[in-house]
Amino acid sequence: MIKIGVCGFGTVGRSFVEHILSYHEKISKNSGKDFVISIIADRSIEQKKFKSSNISFTSNIMDVIDSDCDLIVELVGGTEISYELVKAAILNKKSVITANKALIAEHGDELFRLSRENQIFIGYEAAVAGAIPIINSLGHNMLNEQILSLSGIINGTCNYILERMSSDKLSFEASLSDAQKLGYAESDPTFDIGGLDAAHKISILSMLAYGIESPFKKMHIEGIESISSMDIDFADELGYTIKHLALAQSRDDKIECQVYPALISKRNILSKIDGVMNAVKIKGDKFGTSLLYGHGAGGAATASAVVSNISDYFNHLQKGINLTLPVLSSKYKGIININDIYNQFYLRMFALDEAGVMAEITSILADYQISIEAVTQHEPIQNEKLIPIVMITNSVKYSDIKSAIKKIESLKNIDGTINSIRVLNDNE
Repeated sequence: MIKIGVCGFGTVGRSFVEHILSYHEKISKNSGKDFVISIIADRSIEQKKFKSSNISFTSNIMDVIDSDCDLIVELVGGTEISYELVKAAILNKKSVITANKALIAEHGDELFRLSRENQIFIGYEAAVAGAIPIINSLGHNMLNEQILSLSGIINGTCNYILERMSSDKLSFEASLSDAQKLGYAESDPTFDIGGLDAAHKISILSMLAYGIESPFKKMHIEGIESISSMDIDFADELGYTIKHLALAQSRDDKIECQVYPALISKRNILSKIDGVMNAVKIKGDKFGTSLLYGHGAGGAATASAVVSNISDYFNHLQKGINLTLPVLSSKYKGIININDIYNQFYLRMFALDEAGVMAEITSILADYQISIEAVTQHEPIQNEKLIPIVMITNSVKYSDIKSAIKKIESLKNIDGTINSIRVLNDNE
């Protein structure tokens, strides 16, 4: 009899327990293993109990370590308590399943090493993209393939906000407020709109796909706070949709890993991902391109991913293997610095409607060998003196475009700062 301890009994924890109790017979039959939830720990467990004569309850999460359970399901969240819990579990020869993306992205290198040394199973399918089986796909189905790139919409909050700005012509502030009312965004949305959530997720996928240590502390992260309704409209005119993109790809002996808002061509399938849905596009050298799509968050979706790891754990008991444990590779030598990465860029600026302004701008761009693929000017919109100018550049080095922007902003006929957004290459 396998005994399972559950740490954290919030939305996901309760959904997991209800799911596994409802499907106990099916899971047991499919795996050939019988199991039981023996203990549930939550700091406010007294307010969250449900009727069960066979489950012990405790408000001290670390009590689970001292119990006789074989497998700990960590659904606490955060990194401080969860790190101590998971580390202690592994050192006490207890296997772990977690839905904690921050934990894996920030401490995965150590925890994976400890799990190898102690021959302990650690599952984290629910840490990335909810019910989408992306971890299992990379660790099992695509294990022997060379992954060229991973790109995706993996934060539902950002995706919902940008869609409302596009479809309903709402401001960023109004779209965020709406997302908060619906429960898609926290009262403090910084983690989502600032890009940290997506950065944790793409870090985990990079570790698994490329056999590298977590790139989280070295990667470039941008959120969507600077995106305006005007940018949404201009992008649409040019044939693009603005999405918050997570990207990882191999470039020779290094890995590019970034999170940023991007103009995505309406021909690209990622431009069609709406609402709070998630999608990850995987490009391999032999199998071509695959798209995984589904619910990326929510109690039921996350709980479903946790339950899938239960079956993986049972396979581990029978075969002694964990296919989703990243295997470090000597092929890649680190993460490419953002300043050395090439992208096309969308530039939006306000200029005085006077002769010679465009010539000054193009002269500065030419100094950095930056050519313009598309440009549009609109009618004056501020006191009939300033005109918005929008450009799409050719592929340019990040450090060069930033230097050029700084010089253009210093021109006397340019008002305020220039908003720059990267343009996703259709091949990525």
